[in-house]
Amino acid sequence: MMGVEDLRHEHTEITLMLGILGKICELLDSGEEVDPEHLKQLHDFMVVFVDQCHHSKEEELLFPTLESINGGESKKLIDVLIQEHEAGRKYAHAIGEAISDKQNMDLMDRSKITKNGKYYIKLLVQHIDKENNVLFTMAEKKLSGKQDQELFERFEIVEKEKIGMGKHEELHEMLHRLAGIYLQ
Repeated sequence: MMGVEDLRHEHTEITLMLGILGKICELLDSGEEVDPEHLKQLHDFMVVFVDQCHHSKEEELLFPTLESINGGESKKLIDVLIQEHEAGRKYAHAIGEAISDKQNMDLMDRSKITKNGKYYIKLLVQHIDKENNVLFTMAEKKLSGKQDQELFERFEIVEKEKIGMGKHEELHEMLHRLAGIYLQ
């Protein structure tokens, strides 16, 4: 696998998570009960996989590599993408605050979860589209095969350092289990 291909694949998983989050927001808006543990697991995916793993690969490796090859041509786009990462962190943090240490839905702030969940979904859908169709296309044109392969190898190191061995697979299993529950 190559580096850009790996990031595109991760976007597929993140998009699945956004679908689950959207369904949970619908359920909460309609007064339905949602297992608090599912919310906590989804939030864990946002923080650990999306931010600590995926965004770290982009911010620490892909973005600097593209800036060194492309100079100012990619800087403006990368600055916008970093701002969007920061906005996503704020929404995820707000969701985490609304669910933290709560054992049942009665104690959770449903409106804070759904409001920030919807903003997070909207932001990341647009963000992923921008990266898939602009940034990654640029990267595929500018990076040599060797550079792309080296990025992938460095991505593997970042993943192990940021989230640890086996955590990636554990998060994806959890995500697909939740998809089976909420996206039938």
